[in-house]
Amino acid sequence: MVDDRGLAGLYRDSMRLHRFGYALYEPVPFSRLRPGALGYLDEYQRWHPILDLADAEAVQAAGYPPVGYLQPSGLDVRRFGPLTSSGTATTGVELEAGVGATAFGLPVDVSCVLKYSTPGDFGAVLMCDSDVVSEGFDFRDPFLVWLKQNAKALFAKYPDVKKHGICAVTWTYSSTDIHINAWEGANNSVTVGFKLGVAGVANVGPQTTWLRGHSSSGWSAWTDQKRVVFFTGVKIGKGILGLKEQHEKGWRGEESFMVEGDEDVDDYRVDVELFGDDWHRIKDT
Repeated sequence: MVDDRGLAGLYRDSMRLHRFGYALYEPVPFSRLRPGALGYLDEYQRWHPILDLADAEAVQAAGYPPVGYLQPSGLDVRRFGPLTSSGTATTGVELEAGVGATAFGLPVDVSCVLKYSTPGDFGAVLMCDSDVVSEGFDFRDPFLVWLKQNAKALFAKYPDVKKHGICAVTWTYSSTDIHINAWEGANNSVTVGFKLGVAGVANVGPQTTWLRGHSSSGWSAWTDQKRVVFFTGVKIGKGILGLKEQHEKGWRGEESFMVEGDEDVDDYRVDVELFGDDWHRIKDT
């Protein structure tokens, strides 16, 4: 059955269990999507930047008042093992004598082989072979206040955001070596292996090297520059008296406010969405 959300929408929804925010099926260059960026996601979940709210001079040059005090957080660098979509099962594969890991497209010296599969219609695996950098601002209220103050001007100046809403990015997770495998339909699988470092079997962590083996569908890779795989932020969209994008169900903290229209435009409601379920816990994950 064809899902009208497309792979990008399915991926976004199924990766929410990791609680890092909005998952991007096509990781966006950090130069275009960074903490403080203002922009929107179109119907294909592609990011379109508009303005850097962390750049006071650029904001003033665009004719807007500055954002309130922004407190940047220190960088937090970590390693991710494979992150799988909801409903994806993980099975250890027994390596038979004389066959070994090479039968799965993996080097002969891997320590273990895992198979990811789904009984349902969609599955995905995200692997970051390099460090994942978590960074952003400690407070999102200045962004929300600024969006409320400038909603009328933003909707008037950028017609596309009337349909898609507009987002202020407050936190990102990014890497420079990203691999994603996503599939539709049952009876698909992905095989990966890992080599243990000095940490040993009891600590599959930073000393572990993950390797990709056979899969029912191909891997997409982004290795050219720092790119964002998850982000959080604040989004506003026109409500019932104007065009409105369907809410991201499950995000917490939804609210709304009214904007006064011009002579030929009625007053309209603007809905607020806070991207990322666990904003208060981001720094502790």
